[in-house]
Amino acid sequence: MLINKIIKRIFRMITAPLDLFLVLPPFEFVQTITEQSIHKFLKINTNDVKTWVIVGGYLGLEIPRILRRYPNCNIHVFECSHRYIQKLKKRFDKNPRVHIYEMAVSNTAGSMTFYETNLRGSGSLLRVGELAKDIYGMSQAEEFTVQTTTLDESLAQVKVDVLQLDVQGAEMNVLKGAHETLKHTRALLTEVAMIPNLYQNSVVFEDLNYFLSDAGFTLCLLGNDHNLTGNALFVREEEKS
Repeated sequence: MLINKIIKRIFRMITAPLDLFLVLPPFEFVQTITEQSIHKFLKINTNDVKTWVIVGGYLGLEIPRILRRYPNCNIHVFECSHRYIQKLKKRFDKNPRVHIYEMAVSNTAGSMTFYETNLRGSGSLLRVGELAKDIYGMSQAEEFTVQTTTLDESLAQVKVDVLQLDVQGAEMNVLKGAHETLKHTRALLTEVAMIPNLYQNSVVFEDLNYFLSDAGFTLCLLGNDHNLTGNALFVREEEKS
């Protein structure tokens, strides 16, 4: 009897409809495709991807994958939270291809308040919004002052193959401080929210898409979860022609 029950359970598992959200969530699909195939979008070889900028580095989980995939790529990582910066430095300090900046990135250089939450990797220069409280059970845990810079100030005339933003709703502020940087950026991978108030005064996808379209970028990939948050990949229009 026990064997029959086991066989029936296995059969139900095998024949059950496949939940693709569990296999590879859409937001993770966009991240994975970008990491593995951004050179194809840019119509270059893997050896020709030279510069990847990550704003909001957290623990740098994607960095080893990028280094392996693109052997000539240097990665510039901005992270300001005291929760993660020392772990990030310890992990990559001896790697000459990884450059870590203990700063937040916004539209002005100076200092700002950073708001950490009860969830890992979800701190922001913006306060937690009602949507994040309702959907994710997020709450503010602590706040502290951090040094800020702009991409235009920090990167100057660096040619960026991929600009990656993971700044919890503050993407527009980063982009407003990157007018010159965007002119020599080839692709942009960013978190997006389709609805407002994930964080207070956070940008929504519609406004982000309009801004980037005006800056010469085209949406190539978009993947959201059930809560209408996810990732998007934009590529500069001349790279697609």
